[in-house]
This record gives sequence, structure tokens and C-alpha cells, in this order.
Amino acid sequence: MTGRARWDEAWRVTRYALYAGGRPEVRARSAALARLRAAAVAGTGLWSGFLAAQTTPGTPAGSPLALGLAVASALPAMIAVRSPLWAWRLLVVLIVTTPVAHPALSRVWGWPWSPGLALTGALVWFLVATGHAQGVLVVVGVVSAAAMGVWIEDGRDLALLVALLTAVLLAGNAVRQRRVAERDSAEQQRRRAAEETRAAVLEERARIARELHDVVAHHMSVLALRTDSARYRFPGLPDDLRAEFAELTGTARDGLVEMRRLLGVLRTESTGGPVEPQPDVTRVAELAERVRALGAACTLRVHGEFDALPAGVALSAYRIVQEALSNAVRHAPGTAIDVEVRVGARSLHAAVRNAPGGAVRPARPGHGLLGMRERATMLGGTLVAGPTADGGFEVTADLPLDHEENA
Repeated sequence: MTGRARWDEAWRVTRYALYAGGRPEVRARSAALARLRAAAVAGTGLWSGFLAAQTTPGTPAGSPLALGLAVASALPAMIAVRSPLWAWRLLVVLIVTTPVAHPALSRVWGWPWSPGLALTGALVWFLVATGHAQGVLVVVGVVSAAAMGVWIEDGRDLALLVALLTAVLLAGNAVRQRRVAERDSAEQQRRRAAEETRAAVLEERARIARELHDVVAHHMSVLALRTDSARYRFPGLPDDLRAEFAELTGTARDGLVEMRRLLGVLRTESTGGPVEPQPDVTRVAELAERVRALGAACTLRVHGEFDALPAGVALSAYRIVQEALSNAVRHAPGTAIDVEVRVGARSLHAAVRNAPGGAVRPARPGHGLLGMRERATMLGGTLVAGPTADGGFEVTADLPLDHEENA
């Protein structure tokens, strides 16, 4: 990379905040931190100007020259709040021109610059180092040392200044590297969390597919049985209808074979035993009893008829209530829980609410809400979960009964 390209890259990546891009936890406070840093830098600039105005030998405190030196010393610090690189460029100009404007400084301080400008320089170099890569810092260090070397004839004095400059740049670079490491770590954590969420969603979808396989297989088995027995139940059927029923029976059986193959792909682990029938929402009372057995007060309210529910809706409603109850017991143990399941003309409504709890046991975050939302979305429904006004938590699901995938 050429020097020009390096400078162009440094300009594109100029950083305006000392701690921008750090850990996600502090981003909510980044505005306050930026204001605090700006106040500190502005205060340093004013103090630098005050020092320059009060420590200018041979010049009255209120003279135009003293005021000019004070403003010149404070200006880079003010600019450094927004653009450290531009502040450094101005600082280089001041390093070169200040001894020309006031040569008496060298006779009094032993340096051709006032203490105020020295303080400003340290601040600007530090801020540049916290916001730019090491290649840029090499250029900043070399140019700054060359600018000071124009007026420093004693090699030992120049070596001391270069050592101080290097120390400031190294300190700022250490801050930058730590911030970059924290940002990279936070990005890795974000990606890991996204992968875990994606894996959990895929796992839940596979689980849903396995459960629905049993539901669909039952329907197809009934279809195959009824079409195959139609010729015996209706002995006077014409030959064309007998052939039609026979074809339907073959199609249903072929579908069952394909579904068994699909199930073999979805089942990554063998249970080694018979497959139990899938539960449905008619067994939600059993869930409430299990919660009560754990010592929690659980109220169950059921409205409507469950007999004619689509199998997919009945199964998903049961699983949603089951997971919501599990979360309530896990995250708010000992609190009262209210469960309501209501079947309307067009949808099934399920709600699980837990009262505000006291001390909550620390629990490892899971993906239960993702699974519940997947089940509701699959059926064309909605699921809402969040805190209540009184400090509790509520999960509500609305599952349509007439969605084309529920048939």
C-alpha cells in the first residue's frame, strides 16, 4: 500500500468517539460517554489556552499576542473532539510556526513552545492513536518528530521529546487495540448467538415436522382403510368406482411409505421404543396438574368445544401451553399462573400469565419462545410474549381454525 493510499484509508476510518464500537452493553451509554469526553477535551483546551496566556514571557496577559497564543494552543484540543487527525495537522503547523511568532519562549522554558501547547499536543497525539491504525501512527510520529527537530538542536532534548511522543502514541494505541478486541469479541458472540438461534429454529421445525407426521399419517391411514373397504361396505358399486377407490387406496399407501421415509430423515435419534400418540389441547388439564404438583398455584379456564379442532391446531396449542408453563415455572418459581384456552368460531386463543415474582432463579437462556412462535406461524397464527403492566409475564397465541395448512 502506498503512502497516499494509507493516508486515504486513514481519512475514511477517522473515529470521532473514544469508545465507539466497543462492547454492546455500553452502547446505550455511548452518548453520555461522548459528552463526557468532549467536556474533558474542551476543559483541557481551555486550560492549555490559560497556560499559554499566563506563561508567555515578555508579553502582557491581555495583549493580542498572548491572546493569539492562547487561542492557538487551545484550538487543536477543541478540534480533536470531532476530528483528531485534523487537530494533529493543525498542531504540526503550530509546532513549526510558534517559535517564529514568539522566539522568547525558548529562552525562558528551554523549549520553543509554551506548556499549554505541550499539553494540547499530548492530548491530540493520544486521541489520534486511539482512532487510527498503527501505520498512520508511524506517519504521525515521524512528521511530529521532524517538526520538533526543526527547532531542537540538542540531540538529547530531541531524543527526550521523541520518547515522550512515542509513549503517548503507544498508550493511545493500547486503548485502540483493546477497543478493537472487545468489538471483535462482541461480534463473535453475536454470530455465535445467531448460529445457536438458527440451529434451535431448525431443530424445532424438525420436531414439529416429526409430530405432524404422526397426525398426517393417521389421516392417510384412515383414508386408505376407508377407500380399501368401500367395495365391501358398498357391494353394488360400479366397476369404474371400484377402480377409482382402488387407485385412491394405492395413492394413500404410497403416501404413507414416503412419509415413513421422511420421518427416517427427520428422526436423528432412535428412541428404541414404540412411538407414543401425539397429545392435543384436550389434555391441557394434565399440564395444569403437573404445575400444581410442583407447588405453584395454577388456574385453568377452558371455553368452547375441542372435539372438532384440526389436529395441527390441537397439537400446536398443547405444545405452546406446555412450553409457556415450563417457562413460567423455570423463570418465576412459586408465582401464581393463569391458563386460558378459548375456542371460537374462527380461531383458538391460548394465554398463559404468571404473576410478578420475587427472586428469580438464574436460568440459562433458551429458545422456547422461538419454538412457540414457529408453531403459531406455521398455522398462520400469531404469538405475543412479553411483560405485563404489573410486572408479570404473558404469552398469548391465536391460531386460526380455517387456515389451509390446518386441514
